[in-house]
Amino acid sequence: MSPSAPSDHGAGIDGLSEVSRKAFSETSDPAAYVGRPASDATLDAVDRWLEGGSTVCALVATPGLGKTMLLRVVEARLGERGMASRTGAGRPNALYLPYAGLGPIDLAIWVHGLLGRPAPAIAEAGEAVAALARLGEGPDAPFTLLLDDADSIPPETLEAITSTLPTERSSLRLLLALNPDSKGSRLIAALHALAPQEIRYRERLSPVETRAYVRARMRWAGFAAAEIDRVDDEESRRIHALSNGIPRAIHAVAADRLHTASTIRGAEGLGAKRRREDWMGRPIEDDLEF
Repeated sequence: MSPSAPSDHGAGIDGLSEVSRKAFSETSDPAAYVGRPASDATLDAVDRWLEGGSTVCALVATPGLGKTMLLRVVEARLGERGMASRTGAGRPNALYLPYAGLGPIDLAIWVHGLLGRPAPAIAEAGEAVAALARLGEGPDAPFTLLLDDADSIPPETLEAITSTLPTERSSLRLLLALNPDSKGSRLIAALHALAPQEIRYRERLSPVETRAYVRARMRWAGFAAAEIDRVDDEESRRIHALSNGIPRAIHAVAADRLHTASTIRGAEGLGAKRRREDWMGRPIEDDLEF
């Protein structure tokens, strides 16, 4: 999937700054997703997990590689599928949470609040997880909770999850984003009773992918075609070398280089304007004294 472009604009330093912030902010808008073989394969693996029956899946990826974006894309796709298959106004079938460091009762109350539902009357940890499971419509139409920074899940919540949910065919599915470190490994080990599936995502962008990625993000944000064309093979190699092919670093490097380039061009344009004015001479003064 490649992001579609809004209206083409961005002339002038202020305009370039505006679209640059949109193109390379840290906000993960699924509409801005730029597909490539490694990320598309990872999403395909998540789809296969969703089609299967296991309750928990761990998406393990290098920091900055785009775990949050992948979670948001999965959330958007599940929402589209849910709306297409359900009658009436539809019922949310997935929710992304930016962190998971809550006890089970607080987690259940938060999720219901985000969905615009009344807070469930719960007094025990197991009841909280059961209340989350009731957000689904059964094993064939489960509710999927997508948890970022999932290694922040506290022990009491892990205990409630493992003691309440079945290993498979659950009305509540959990997709957990983790880093490939000791904290992530400990969380997976704590969930061993649910036999969590692991999906590894670690391939960085190549120079060619970096060029396609930067240009696609610029196109989506509304950069003028002339500005997009400035990201040629040479410029994309520079961005790749400075970012090491990690999307989060690509955003920072690309935004900085575009800002610097636009500032230089703006200064050059101002200098050229002044040179033209100097060549034309000073304005004629009509208020002569007699």
